[in-house]
Amino acid sequence: MATEVFLERGYEATSMSEIATRVGGSKATLYNYFASKEELFLVVMKGWAQERMMQAFGSLVPGGDLAVTLQTFGEHFLKNVLTPDLLVVRGIVMGEGPRSGMGKMFLENGPALGWEQLAGFLEGEMEAGRLRPGKPLRAALHLINLLEADFLELFITGVADLPGDEQIVESVTEAVRVFLHGYSKTR
Repeated sequence: MATEVFLERGYEATSMSEIATRVGGSKATLYNYFASKEELFLVVMKGWAQERMMQAFGSLVPGGDLAVTLQTFGEHFLKNVLTPDLLVVRGIVMGEGPRSGMGKMFLENGPALGWEQLAGFLEGEMEAGRLRPGKPLRAALHLINLLEADFLELFITGVADLPGDEQIVESVTEAVRVFLHGYSKTR
């Protein structure tokens, strides 16, 4: 229920009283579990985002066709990252983050965990000789940024409509091609 309230109303407009009312409990009970609205937001959004991204990061299986694996990962990743509700969450964190520790806590407990998982996969591919040696976390961030490059800013700002599956496939194909051009051992 708290997730829905944050997504509907945004962080600032959401109150602990409203969340307590929606879940059918008291505000005091809510504060027994969470010290602040910020803590509740982070816990709720972390679980929600992890559930959404599990499929994408779960597709990173070592030893197969690397281009196909990265394509599958990229498509799952973008289909989750570009949902309207996840864009709302990112907007909340970006807006609130500079005023509090929320941005850092969200980053460390959400996206950074995925980046580390991707970095671990890429490190294995580097060690197996399928990618040139390098800094795995930097490579992971390069890939994430290439995947998001065509869409993210446009959708966070509301300038463009969400892409269809065909646009996502095309964009991911190009991002993977550029990534492998930079990181392939055979270049």
